[in-house]
Amino acid sequence: MIKALAAHEWDRRPTGPVSRQKKDALFELACRVALISESARETGAKAFIAAARAEKRKTLRYGLDLLSEGADWERVDRSYALEPLFGELDAGSRLEIALIKSGLGSVCRLEHPNIVLRRMTAHLGAEYFDKASAWIASRRKRKRRKPLTLLVPGELPDLVRTLALDPASLERALRGAGRELSVAAMAGCAQESVDLAKGFFGPIGSGTFEDDAEFVRNRLSGDEIAQAQAAFIELVRGLEQGGELDLGTEDDFYNDPAYVNELTRAVMSLDDKSLKATFAAKDKKSLALAMQGMEPSAHDRILGLLAKRETKRLLDAIDDAAILPRREVLEAGRALAKTVIAAAEKIKGAPRDAIERFARIRDWASVGTGGAAPTGGAAAAETGVPATSVAASAPGSDRKPTGKS
Repeated sequence: MIKALAAHEWDRRPTGPVSRQKKDALFELACRVALISESARETGAKAFIAAARAEKRKTLRYGLDLLSEGADWERVDRSYALEPLFGELDAGSRLEIALIKSGLGSVCRLEHPNIVLRRMTAHLGAEYFDKASAWIASRRKRKRRKPLTLLVPGELPDLVRTLALDPASLERALRGAGRELSVAAMAGCAQESVDLAKGFFGPIGSGTFEDDAEFVRNRLSGDEIAQAQAAFIELVRGLEQGGELDLGTEDDFYNDPAYVNELTRAVMSLDDKSLKATFAAKDKKSLALAMQGMEPSAHDRILGLLAKRETKRLLDAIDDAAILPRREVLEAGRALAKTVIAAAEKIKGAPRDAIERFARIRDWASVGTGGAAPTGGAAAAETGVPATSVAASAPGSDRKPTGKS
């Protein structure tokens, strides 16, 4: 498809010969713009200011100056068309302007640097496809992956795992959702889900998919990611109902909504002193696993009470945690409940309602995948609770926890 795009763009090239030397120079220019786009996704307008100062080619510097002044893409595009300096040009210079405008437009849309390079080099012809691929691959080898700081162990990661049992089903779902929606949905998932999804985009496309998931994770709000996840899930359900997918039996993967609600309420009702004492001492790996059965409010409360060093250790443990089937989440919750109850017995004035809830979690988890329903007033509160636990952001972060509606 990209090669076809390259051929199409080259068919639309300005009339007249363009030398190999000129095209090679434009390829180097395209690589610079790709690097600018990478910086722009991290630092915004600062990237344009720095790039404009360093750029010697006036055709590119002209657009960068406009972007550094806060111009939107429509203004940049219009300015190139109206600028007298770019009016009467030879075929090579007109090709240069077309290539630059294509690249800067992609940069303004905050597209991945690989996509920026592909769009620009498409103007140079299909013979530059392999050259662009080699440049992307060399950059990929040098790139260090940033560790995930969020975990969304809700329905979508479980659904992705189920789809991955039949690779054709997962590929069909990703194609049906489209790349943009798939990236936004996977942005709220743990690394396992991203790894399962990215494999269908080829050796270069997989890296681009993973980078974009990380970019979207830091850019969108929790509600926006939740909406993308809901849309992806709805699409998969539609494919299943239409007979295009067969998800098989999934019960073992989904958290019981009543259990999620009960554990969350237990954490939220425990006093700060008891909660801090318990979670500061608790093994971070087992705590990260237990948190897969909690809602975001509980995540935020736990992280808000821990010291900075303890928070970092917990987030590191979350990064390393695999998505667990329901029985293992329940077992992790059972172990946590035992720890809380033991610690609360040593603390004077620990709230009894919280201890009673943790006792129900201890007994609930011991039953296995079915669970034991809460009794008394707690049972009435379970109706309508989403079967999910979601991302928690570290204290001070501007990210909203992802929720399900």
